[in-house]
Amino acid sequence: MEFNKQVTLIIQSENHFIYKSEALELYSIKYSPNFDPNDFFAIARFLMQQQQKFQEDLTIELYADLLLTQEFKELLGIVNQGVILKATSQEKVILLNYNVNFGFKSEIIPDILKQYTPKDIKKRYALLITEPLYYKEYVNIMEAMHFGIYKEENEDWEVYLVIENKFPDLQGLDGIIITGSSSAAYDLSEEWKEPLFKFLREADKMKIKLFGICFGHQVLAHSLGGEAQKMNHVDRMQVGRTALSTQFKWKDQLINNLNVYQIHGDYVAQLPKNTEVVMSARHCENYAFQGDHILGVQFHPEFNALMLLYIFRNSSDPLRDIYIQDCQESFKEGFDHQQIIWEFTNNFLKNK
Repeated sequence: MEFNKQVTLIIQSENHFIYKSEALELYSIKYSPNFDPNDFFAIARFLMQQQQKFQEDLTIELYADLLLTQEFKELLGIVNQGVILKATSQEKVILLNYNVNFGFKSEIIPDILKQYTPKDIKKRYALLITEPLYYKEYVNIMEAMHFGIYKEENEDWEVYLVIENKFPDLQGLDGIIITGSSSAAYDLSEEWKEPLFKFLREADKMKIKLFGICFGHQVLAHSLGGEAQKMNHVDRMQVGRTALSTQFKWKDQLINNLNVYQIHGDYVAQLPKNTEVVMSARHCENYAFQGDHILGVQFHPEFNALMLLYIFRNSSDPLRDIYIQDCQESFKEGFDHQQIIWEFTNNFLKNK
């Protein structure tokens, strides 16, 4: 399933706007999640390309190496701070404050920006980062992986490092995303786990939308009456792209083999209270669960082939080469259903 999206980029450089030409054409980026994880990565890649920081013929292997560079991570940080003027499944318009050395400078304000009127009251969301290796490998990357999917106009997104025991004020909070992690939900030797459990229980009492991804899915279960365990019934982590074993109804479609991206060695053995299974995989029955204000998914909506390759190219795991091979073999089958997954999870989080 091919999915292409157009991103209109408005760049403000000090007191000027940067246009593609004297005709005041704005920069437009088309991308497919088969290559870029989402449009935020596409923008950062485009900016580096415009500044001739790498060759145009970018392979997925070179792209994975590019994610390692400090310069690319800094560009993602700039994109993460961008103002979303419009966001639909087919189009995004974003305003960046960034000093560049390309394009045509003009003081003329783009028409799109003139027409934009921000709302006085914005929805408020929190991204809880639970990755212990955040500072080593994922600065700005984890934010971009999620903001590129979920950040829309008239929203305030706050980022909290749970590994440092930092949490948002629950009053006035509309929704929370709990990220994936290399940690285990049931390993209580790490001191930041219990405060996280307590925080999620309080959010649950207030019926704030809770969306857990992989570790986040497991920790929701573990803190709300369920249980997460090591996946001892398989011989190694399950990685790559996999098809659900259950049918998935989406709008007027009934999808028999919804494809998702995964990397996990733990699973939800017992569901949290007041939830039911909504997706299963061959190796994991409780692959996704949902309740009134809770959604947990074992897979990674924010991943694509690039992100899995990035993780394993920099891994010290003794099975690294096997996992890379597992991933590459899985990419040969099926279709990419990212757009459907993004709409499904976004609709849950924002009551659409």
